[in-house]
Amino acid sequence: MSDLKEDKDDKGPKTVDIVVNDQPHSVPKGKISFDQLVKLAFGDGANPADGYRISYDRGHGNASGKLKPGGSVQVVEGMDFTVTGTGQS
Repeated sequence: MSDLKEDKDDKGPKTVDIVVNDQPHSVPKGKISFDQLVKLAFGDGANPADGYRISYDRGHGNASGKLKPGGSVQVVEGMDFTVTGTGQS
């Protein structure tokens, strides 16, 4: 799992498990941004301005879609993201 801490309280976990480019990560509940997903996929040295495409499956209501630069999406348990470089900036 990711090095993000999994916090739990009486209401249950405050994190959800997602998959980014076939690698599992635990992330805080709520929304995750385009930039955060690029960094999860390619590390802290990745620059989201270098050009990436992000698609997802198993979102809220089993939704699939694409995430645009500057955007964010609500994460749900088991959500699957694919982040690829476009070779364009």
